Amino acid sequence: MNLYEYEKVKDYTYLEYCNYLQKKYGIGFATYFTKSWSKTKKCTRTKEGLIVHHKYEDHAILLADTECAKRNPYEWQLPENIVYCDYLEHLLLHILICEGPSKNKNDFEVVGIGGVINFLVPELNDLYSGWITKQEWRANCHSRVVNDKEVYLILLKRFKSNFQIIFFIQKIAY
Repeated sequence: MNLYEYEKVKDYTYLEYCNYLQKKYGIGFATYFTKSWSKTKKCTRTKEGLIVHHKYEDHAILLADTECAKRNPYEWQLPENIVYCDYLEHLLLHILICEGPSKNKNDFEVVGIGGVINFLVPELNDLYSGWITKQEWRANCHSRVVNDKEVYLILLKRFKSNFQIIFFIQKIAY
């Protein structure tokens, strides 16, 4: 995602942005998990620098994890509920979830924030600090966003300004 595109989509709701990305890249090529809960290789698009996001991540956490996925409706793994995105688009999806989580989210699950703090920000920090991966799939995904550090910094600022209370609570806890 470049700066021009971010300006275009920054005020979208989570579902509007999911739909935008599905129009941009298409819906899932296959279900994410088979009925026997094996990951479907046909679903991946990392050769193009795209990763998978589950549309229902505003309802539940870790839908790409077998055990977590099993606790939720199987329909959430269907192609129409798969969103392809680059790392920056994925970060924006999770920020949008944090800004307006679904009213139907699972009890005792804080949706969106784990994706930001535990996965996307560490990955992008590594990339923008100069780390070079040896994994081909990851290098493909990095190359798609490596020149868009300005967008990453804007997204970080957006997240931080909207969620300072979370950082405050974390400091008190430690």
